[in-house]
Order: sequence, then C-alpha cells, then structure tokens
Amino acid sequence: MIKEQLRAAVDDSWRSFRQALEPLTAADMEVPGACGDWSVKEVLTHIAAWESRVTAALLDGIPIPDPDDLDAFNEAERRRQADMSVAETSIHLDATHRALREAIKSSLPEVFASGCPMRRQLDAGTVLHYDEHADGIRTWYALYRRARARSGE
Repeated sequence: MIKEQLRAAVDDSWRSFRQALEPLTAADMEVPGACGDWSVKEVLTHIAAWESRVTAALLDGIPIPDPDDLDAFNEAERRRQADMSVAETSIHLDATHRALREAIKSSLPEVFASGCPMRRQLDAGTVLHYDEHADGIRTWYALYRRARARSGE
C-alpha cells in the first residue's frame, strides 16, 4: 500500500512539474534566472542528476550519502551536460524518470516506510524536489513574461 501511495505521489508531483514547463519555448528554457543563475534547461539537468542518484540507491537497496559539497556536485552536473540542447536535456530527463519509476516498481515495499533513510532520500530527490522547482519555474516565468511584455518583446 505504501509503495502504491508513494508512486502516486511521485507521479502527481511529476505531472505538476511537467505542467510548469508547458508554456515555455526552447528559447525560454535557455534564459538564466529560473533558479538563481540557472536556466530552466539547467534545472532539468539538476533534476535528472538527483533522480539518477535516487535510482541508484533504490537499485542498490541502500541510500547514497549526499555529496560533501552539494554546490560542487550540482555545478559539476550542470557543466557535464552544458552542451546538450533543450530537446536532448528533456529526453535525458524523461529517460532518468522512467528508470526511477522502474526502480520504484522493482523495490521492496519496506524501503518506502515513512522515516526510513531510503524514503527520506526518495522524497527529497523526487516529490519535494519537483515541487520546489516547479514553483520556482512558475514564479520565474510569470516575472519573465511580465518583463518581456514591458519591453515590447
């Protein structure tokens, strides 16, 4: 039961995250500022990196400790995929998300118990992460659209 509830929560948050991207063009996704100085494309890279970590933890059956320097990890992942186009980044994110869903599906139900380390890592790398960035993207895009309208673009 917990596993199905968790999958539903991941799916709901994922849909909300993807809906936040719907009004954006590829050009919009390249504009810095969606999350600090990151573009939306870089946020997608960031989400994929953390989903990959959660997937690896689920497949190994044990949580992966957070990097000692989260900012350095995030920056290294951003640079590693900087040459990808928005379309390639989106395809990569979709692939990491499918792998995550498969890892959830194949994991034992007990790893999803509330309060266990794996569950905390899963929540932080999926539902909470999607919600955080979806909200940030929506806010940024509203301000971005307003600024473009004022400038006559």
